[in-house]
Amino acid sequence: MGTKDKQTNYWKWAFLTFVGVLVISIGWIYMSIFWFSPHVPEDAGRMVSTKDMVEFPTSTNKADLNALIAHYLQDFQKDNDAGIQYDVYLADDVVFSAEAHFLGQPVDLGLNFTPTLRKDGVIVLQQVDLRIGALPLPVSVAMKYVQNQVELPDWVTVSPKRKKIYLDMNKLELKGGVRVRVDALDLKKDDISFTLLVPTK
Repeated sequence: MGTKDKQTNYWKWAFLTFVGVLVISIGWIYMSIFWFSPHVPEDAGRMVSTKDMVEFPTSTNKADLNALIAHYLQDFQKDNDAGIQYDVYLADDVVFSAEAHFLGQPVDLGLNFTPTLRKDGVIVLQQVDLRIGALPLPVSVAMKYVQNQVELPDWVTVSPKRKKIYLDMNKLELKGGVRVRVDALDLKKDDISFTLLVPTK
């Protein structure tokens, strides 16, 4: 009888020990999850800019920028019902071309400009070449015609006397209030970079 009692006590204590370990383990897991774990806010680690405009610097080339310019001009001329259709594209210079009318006759008008970027973000286009069919017109006359006859965006200013066109990129606003800051503009090296300024508020 003594041996049976010892075996019974052994299994009883083994069983109680197992149950105790199981209870302690479950309790420890519960406390680790609900009591001891640090409180982490839902937005922990999330960095949010407090700026009104977020900057996205990017670079491109003349081919891609020409596609963007063509799309913009198409929408602009359509929205403003421009009477004279014109084209602007980038080569080694900035090229402006249109079909003008002098003395009731259509002639091809072409102007080439060398761009320079000012510190204030304004692009200055200096006229370097002129093509008006076979008519020997002065440059100032041709640019005056562009100023008076061609529908241009409000951020473009034509100065016939100085033979320059000013592109004030600070006034250019794209869809959604997005603005553009030109950082580099070297057409011969195909080095074009700019920053998109996207509003956050």
